[in-house]
Amino acid sequence: MSNRRFLLLHITTSSGHHRASCAIQRSLLAADPSVVCRSVDAFQYASPVVRYAIRYLYYSLIQHQPDVWEYLYDNPSVHRRVQHLRALLHRYHAAKFRKLVEDFKPDAIVCTQAYPCGMVADFKRQNHLSVPLIGVLTDHAPHLYWFHETVDTYVVPSDEVRERFIQRGVAPEKLRVMGIPIDRDFRERTDPAVTARRLGLNPDHPTLLIMGGGGGFGRMAEIVLSLDHLPFPCQMIVVAGTNHGLLRWVRRQHFRQKVVGLGFVKEIPALMDAATLIISKPGGLTTAESLAKRLPMVIVNPIPGQEAYNARYLLSQGAAVQAGSPSVVRQTVRDLLEDPGRIASMRQRAAEIARPDAADAVAAMLRRASADQVELTAGLSLVGRASSGVPAV
Repeated sequence: MSNRRFLLLHITTSSGHHRASCAIQRSLLAADPSVVCRSVDAFQYASPVVRYAIRYLYYSLIQHQPDVWEYLYDNPSVHRRVQHLRALLHRYHAAKFRKLVEDFKPDAIVCTQAYPCGMVADFKRQNHLSVPLIGVLTDHAPHLYWFHETVDTYVVPSDEVRERFIQRGVAPEKLRVMGIPIDRDFRERTDPAVTARRLGLNPDHPTLLIMGGGGGFGRMAEIVLSLDHLPFPCQMIVVAGTNHGLLRWVRRQHFRQKVVGLGFVKEIPALMDAATLIISKPGGLTTAESLAKRLPMVIVNPIPGQEAYNARYLLSQGAAVQAGSPSVVRQTVRDLLEDPGRIASMRQRAAEIARPDAADAVAAMLRRASADQVELTAGLSLVGRASSGVPAV
């Protein structure tokens, strides 16, 4: 079967959800160039008011009131109160999404974030749409907004997350443990010395990779200043992402150690190969990429909710350590750099729990499912899929 069509939904282009979507798309096309993929920011199908409200609320809370976000996250009472509002919003936005489905006629819809997964799940229920819906988690945190009866398959990162889904009533046959999809470049090994020399770094000195997600979140400046006072030579690569103020600060500041500032870059695989440690908040894609590169992580500033779950998982597996403040970061990093055996042990644990082939596994599942309609759910029928038209709301 050729020219199979897959609709992939994420939110915001600088997010890990988008990177996961792109990784799945790349794997699909690598396996079968005749596949037709369309990757869409689901916020395009929300009103500007809703889009602004969600983004402003989320970023404002995680930066200024993380305790409030922790209360809201995965809170059953909050979830119950917003269910009706969510359904109304999804119904309001359905006409625009219906046109996309009718025009593109997907064989399957893949969502790498909970918002589009809920939007499509409600659309399926309201319109009796039988196109398979696959929810792909990019964190070790199956919060309540992921759970919908009309999701046909969930791709989860670990057995632990699978058990949490089952505990919340999801049928085991709907669950696939495949890992978090990351780009295939993270499976390739680059020469650390080449990357170091290109950045003006010394290949023989410890290299600390400091990141704060695509947005450069967290107290990164304080962390850099603290690490600058390590009592032995080291060097830092600070990836500021879209945080232009942080990047300007790094490039203007005078440091004792060698510090290189970078913006939103695509060379993260090579930077991870060149690094001795990564100091970062534990975003889902960052953790999966670090594990694939066998790179020990020093966890800082985890966002309450999904990143706190990611941190717990890595800590329980022995692939990371956590530091609570910039001063503690310096001591934690010093202890690790003075104990090569521990770093080697953390690298080994990372290699043991990494799933670098997750994107290929998801792509293979999608291709099999669209061909024979067996792998997603028992008895799943595509007779009424989008190519036959979508009933009006």
